[in-house]
This record gives sequence, C-alpha cells and structure tokens, in this order.
Amino acid sequence: MTNKMNKTLIITGGYIDENFLKEWFTKENYSMIIAADRGLMVADRLNLPLDFIVGDFDSVSKEILQKYEKLSTPIQTFPREKDKTDTQIAIELALMHNPSSIDIIGATGSRMDHILANLHLLLLPLQLNVDASIIDAHNKIYLKTKRFHIKKDTQFGQFLSLLPFHEKVTGLTMKGFKYPLDRVTLDFDSTLCISNEIVEEEAMVDLVEGILIVIEARD
Repeated sequence: MTNKMNKTLIITGGYIDENFLKEWFTKENYSMIIAADRGLMVADRLNLPLDFIVGDFDSVSKEILQKYEKLSTPIQTFPREKDKTDTQIAIELALMHNPSSIDIIGATGSRMDHILANLHLLLLPLQLNVDASIIDAHNKIYLKTKRFHIKKDTQFGQFLSLLPFHEKVTGLTMKGFKYPLDRVTLDFDSTLCISNEIVEEEAMVDLVEGILIVIEARD
C-alpha cells in the first residue's frame, strides 16, 4: 500500500537544467531523493539532501563519493557491465519503498536510446499503480491506462500530446480541449493527438483499451 505523502525524486544522468531542477525541488515536497550515477554530480552542486545513491559511477569522481560515504548516505555500487541501466536500478529501488509517486529528472538529453529506454521504464511503476513522470524544463511525460483529468491552471505546459504506447488505443475521448474527440481509435502511426490545448477549466481524457503516452509540453 502506498503512502500518499511518499513522493520520490530520482535524479539521473541525462541532461539537467540545474536552474529548473532547483526551482522544481523548492516547490515540491519529496520524502525521498535518489541520485543515479552522474545525477549525483548535479545533486551535489545544488546541495540536495540525498537518501540513496546508485550507479556504476564511471562518470563520478572518487572525491564526491567519499564525501557521501562520510555522510553515511547509502551507496549501492554496480559494475559498469550490467544488465540494467542506472535509471532502472533507481526506479526499482524507489518502488521498494512504496512511493505514492515518482518524478524522474535527467532522463532526457542527447542519447535517444536512453530516452526511449527511460520511457519504457515508466511501465514498471505503472504496473504497480504508481504515478511516475519524466520531467525536464520543457516536458512532463507519463503513461495512462484509464480516465484522467488535467486542470488548466496546474498543467505543466500549454500543449498536450497523446501517443499510443503499443499498437493502438481504442475508445479515446477528449473533453475540454481545443480539439475534442469522441471514442476514436488512435493508431501507432497517427499524429492526430499532437499539440492539443486545454480550453476549459478542467479537461478529461478517457480510453477503453491501451496505454497512452501523455506529454505536457512547454513551447
């Protein structure tokens, strides 16, 4: 059973806008913070309080690791040649502590293979009914399998896009949007739901079957 207050932040090794992370951290109330490999360097520069550190640390100096060893921060070290990315290890660790939600910062950047892998890793919390999002300065990305609502005054960005995670999503309905839909099938090769906008105080998305990739984007 999840704790409603048990929000977890994972800082991993992709590109991170440090000003954005600092601002985001100050307005969120996280009960646990996990740094994964190179994400430790950013967390250290911002002086964020860390609960766990994981990774192979091929991009982290010994001095930084020694600093956190002296602070008795739990550190889990893995070999560079392994079957899981540092981000997956961090997500699995977070799920062991029954989080109410997980935010992942540093999961995007120049490595498209890592971006796609991280998107697929969102299935791990989804399967346990834990809300999880990949967040950067421009996007908030998450998966949905059932009806959800978004309030216009709290949305992450002006634009909302939907893509099917698998072959298709059926019975897709969108209300409160500039371009509403009523029980349509969204195929894998469709761009029908790119760059929609909320026009009412609260918008609703519903689906009958499938997994939606939801992207709230800033221009």
